[in-house]
Amino acid sequence: MNCPNCKNRCIRKGYFRNTQRYQCKVCKRYTQATHIRQRLSEQTIAQIVALLREGMSISSISRYLHVAKSTTQRIILRSAAQCRVRNHHQLNEEYEMDELRTYVGNKRNESWVIYSINKKTRQVVHFVAGKRTKENLKKVVDETLQHQPSIICTDRLNIYPTLIPRPLHRKSAHRINHIERMNLTLRNRLKRLSRKTICYSKSEKMLVACLHLYFAEEPSAQ
Repeated sequence: MNCPNCKNRCIRKGYFRNTQRYQCKVCKRYTQATHIRQRLSEQTIAQIVALLREGMSISSISRYLHVAKSTTQRIILRSAAQCRVRNHHQLNEEYEMDELRTYVGNKRNESWVIYSINKKTRQVVHFVAGKRTKENLKKVVDETLQHQPSIICTDRLNIYPTLIPRPLHRKSAHRINHIERMNLTLRNRLKRLSRKTICYSKSEKMLVACLHLYFAEEPSAQ
C-alpha cells in the first residue's frame, strides 16, 4: 500500500478498531485501507437541529448525543442549506426592520444580524449577517420593498432615510416593539447570540446557518 500523502511505500503497523493500520516509511503518517463512517439516523439529525434551536451550543450537542463536533457542524450546515426562510408574500402590510449586534471569530470583530419582519404575522422577510453597512442594509430593504409595503418602521439610524422611500418610512422606537422583542427571543434561544457570555460564532457561515434553521422553524415570539 502507498501513502496517500507522499506516495511512498507503507508497512503494516498494528490495528485500530479491528482495522489494519499502515505507516509510511518516509513521512511516518498512519493510514488504513478502508474507512468506515458511521451513518447517523434521521432521528439523530433531527435531534441536532432541534437542540440547536433550543439554545444548546455545538459542543453541548456533541457531548449530549455522543456525535463528533465536526459531524455536528457538518449536519447543521447541510440542514441549513436545505431550508429557506419562510416567506409569505403579503402585500400592503406594515414591516419592521432592525439590527442585532453580535461577534464573529473574536470579541473585537463586531458583526450584525440585519433583518425585517411582517408586523402582523411576525414572519421574517429577509436577513443578512455581516457589517452594518449601507450595502447590507440595502439588501434587506430591497427585499422588503418587493412586498409593496404600506409602512416600513425602523429606528433612527441615519442610513435608512437614504434607502427607504420617504412616504413609506416611519422612524420611531415604539413602532418597532415587535422586532425588538424578537431580538430578545433570539438572544435567549440561540446561545451564540447571548449577551455577556463567552459564547459567540466562530464563523459567519455558521451564524447564517443557525439563523436559517431558527427562522425556518420559529420566526416569531408571540
